[in-house]
Amino acid sequence: MQNLQQLQQKRGEILSKIKEIEKDTKGIDTILDALKSQRWYFFKNKKTVLFDKNSGLLWANLNYFPYGIKQKDGSYKEYYWYNIKDKQYEEKIKEVIAKFDFDGVTGFRIPDLYELCNIFEDDTDLIPFSELLFNISQYSNNYWYFMHQNKPYIRDFNLSLSRATDYLMDANYQPSYLFPCSSYLINELDYQNEVLNTSNSIYTEKERLQHLLDIFVKHQLQPMFNNKKATEAYNKIYIEKANLQKELQALEPELQKLQEEQKRLEELAAKEKETLSSTFDYKFLLSKYNMEEIGSSMIQYYEAVQSWINELLQKINDYEKQKEKVILDFNTISLKLSKKYENNSNLTEQENDLLQQRQAFFEKNLSLGMHSVKSKLLAVKKQADDLEQCIDQIDEGQNSIKELALLEKEERINFAFLAENTAKIIKNALRKIEFFEKQHQFVLHAIEIWESWTEDYKILKTTYKEDLKNSCKEDDVEEEIWSKWYEDWRKLRFAIEEKIQPVIERGLKSEITVSSNQKENVAERLIAVLEDYKNNIDKFYLETRKGIYQKYVFQSGGELQEKFEAEGILYGFASTLQADLQNIIFDCKNAEDRIFILNWANSLLDISIDEILAFVADNDLQAISKEILTEFASLKQKNYDIYLADAKAYAEEKAKREKEYNSLVFKMRKDLMKQQ
Repeated sequence: MQNLQQLQQKRGEILSKIKEIEKDTKGIDTILDALKSQRWYFFKNKKTVLFDKNSGLLWANLNYFPYGIKQKDGSYKEYYWYNIKDKQYEEKIKEVIAKFDFDGVTGFRIPDLYELCNIFEDDTDLIPFSELLFNISQYSNNYWYFMHQNKPYIRDFNLSLSRATDYLMDANYQPSYLFPCSSYLINELDYQNEVLNTSNSIYTEKERLQHLLDIFVKHQLQPMFNNKKATEAYNKIYIEKANLQKELQALEPELQKLQEEQKRLEELAAKEKETLSSTFDYKFLLSKYNMEEIGSSMIQYYEAVQSWINELLQKINDYEKQKEKVILDFNTISLKLSKKYENNSNLTEQENDLLQQRQAFFEKNLSLGMHSVKSKLLAVKKQADDLEQCIDQIDEGQNSIKELALLEKEERINFAFLAENTAKIIKNALRKIEFFEKQHQFVLHAIEIWESWTEDYKILKTTYKEDLKNSCKEDDVEEEIWSKWYEDWRKLRFAIEEKIQPVIERGLKSEITVSSNQKENVAERLIAVLEDYKNNIDKFYLETRKGIYQKYVFQSGGELQEKFEAEGILYGFASTLQADLQNIIFDCKNAEDRIFILNWANSLLDISIDEILAFVADNDLQAISKEILTEFASLKQKNYDIYLADAKAYAEEKAKREKEYNSLVFKMRKDLMKQQ
């Protein structure tokens, strides 16, 4: 901005001049020396007054003030008012003083006898117009007005310069001259002690002179020194510098305003160039649009929409170029997800639905391209284009006024709302890209999990099933029996499989904050412990389940004991899962995240309890007391939520529940043994 540069240059020049003036340390000494030797001072900017250093009084400059009645030849004749009393004389004299403009200086009055004598009696440093004072009359007398004991008097100062009250005459006795004075400069000062009293040990001579100088400076007076160099120094230090400071002070607000404007424009320019992000301020872009005009004009409305969408699309293009690599990486990864899911004949409808929905979730949430965003924006722009085309078509017809009026009445979204909504669409997409960029490894891991877990579940329905079948066939375990085991296994694995998507979804939403320095995020840790649980289940059914059957197959009531022992082992796996989860739960800083994990795992922790209760009900095991069954069922009602603030209390409650479970299962098995 040219104006700003000019002002900054001017400011620099002013500061340079002020600095140059302040370098002159000898100037003040020159002024103080002049003050020491000079009594009377005229002022360049107060020409109608005269200052007396010996009293601190300002006197009227008789070269300007009408000290008498002015005659046609330019001379002055004494004031005289006929046939009035002394009090009226005082009023007349004050009226003369009041009518005169002393260049804004106030307080002028009739001097007292002492003040007037102080001028006339000093012949060592005569007042500048002393010749006028002492030879003012064509007669031998020289009468002047003064106050004494609150009453106006006159005296012939050609006869007496004494301060005594002799020769006093009433004011109306003889025509007289007027020489008013003012204590304007010293009213609030102890002038006698601070300036005049040479015996005052508190102040040095230089300090007293400085006090006098301060009086001149304070009242912005421009004294005329007898010493020309002192006048030049005073004008430079106290007039020119003060004027420069005033100029600088006047310059600062305008300079600040221009600097703020430049800063605003620079910020606008920076924001114009700023790449999109999930925190971009759409209101900044919106500030360039006149909402009132857009709201009152359909033409400005569609033009604004077109401009707005074009601007957003350009920013999206710039953003895609900047983030091209991360977008390409993730889109390459997600290509495999875009393949249409085909139902697997080995899976049930419920299982196919789960895997299909999971693939759809991954495809939707891991595709980072801005194509869908652009499509939504272009759809908005097309509506604005259609509005423009509609107006153009109406303009071609013969009934445009009426048709335009009807078009104008149609409801349309407020432009500000439209802008906010389009910005929201973009921000949502950008948040996902930014999060995925930050959580690159987790997203890659999530894809691996999707692939490996999906494939592993298919293996469960084929290879693992065949392995269990062949193992049982070798020992002549009937198909009816191992098929029931496999169904229990499948149901448990399906319940585990249902836990994958919720934890991935939570991981993609935002990072869960933890207290430890674990490299893996919480979602990855949850899947890891879930995988351990799954592996324990698979190993149990492939390696352990048949042995439990063989242990009780020939015992009376062996089927019941077998079931309780199998479920006890499975409950142990659930307890291990819970112990692993406990470490993660109490690593989370936020209670909300702790509750999420607990709710996420609860159904797995209760599977063995549900299985035993269902088994008892299906087999109508009346040998087990109702009291034991009631206590067993109550285990499900115990809520861990209240212990989420205290890891120790949580662990104690977990151990207590596990002990109660094992104790109640033992009592059930004991009751069954009694029946045999």
